[in-house]
Amino acid sequence: MMNKKKLLYIHGFRSSAQSSTIRNIKANYHDVEVHAFDVTHHPVESIKKIEDYIAEHGIDILAGTSLGGYYALCAKVDIPKIAVNPALNPENSLSFLPEIGEVVEYYNPREDGVQTFKCTLADLDEFRGVEKYITPVTHIIGSDKDELLGDLREQYKALVGNRFHESSQLGHRITPEFIAIPTGDFYKVLALFL
Repeated sequence: MMNKKKLLYIHGFRSSAQSSTIRNIKANYHDVEVHAFDVTHHPVESIKKIEDYIAEHGIDILAGTSLGGYYALCAKVDIPKIAVNPALNPENSLSFLPEIGEVVEYYNPREDGVQTFKCTLADLDEFRGVEKYITPVTHIIGSDKDELLGDLREQYKALVGNRFHESSQLGHRITPEFIAIPTGDFYKVLALFL
């Protein structure tokens, strides 16, 4: 029997490892061992946590959505990476959110039990100077229908060239259609590495 590939999926801003996307992937991707854990809006500590986890658990594929996609792009690991609608410059794109500077609730339960947090403009400065680590096995999936980040397709293409995959199956949020097996655009890209 072949060993399953290990996928680490990183959630987006205000989410958690208990997001519906991660739950759906775990429930339906039987040919993959799915790992997930909570990250924060602090990039240096979150990226280090991701890199350490990959090394400790022998992760084969890294994927993430939005801020999690940004973290996937920045993680200094030489494994396939799939960034879905990544926030390319969170210090700018997140600064326009109305919840910046306010105490807000996470969308999903968190491992540490903390259900609220505050992200300030000073926190967003932590993103300045964090460099992306793009390799020949880095892929980006994006859409012109991203209602939160806007149309970043040209910027995505500039980063990864022909490893950019345009999807009509999502806006900013992940849809069941996008992760469906075998027709979902996320699964089609993931299948390149299975």
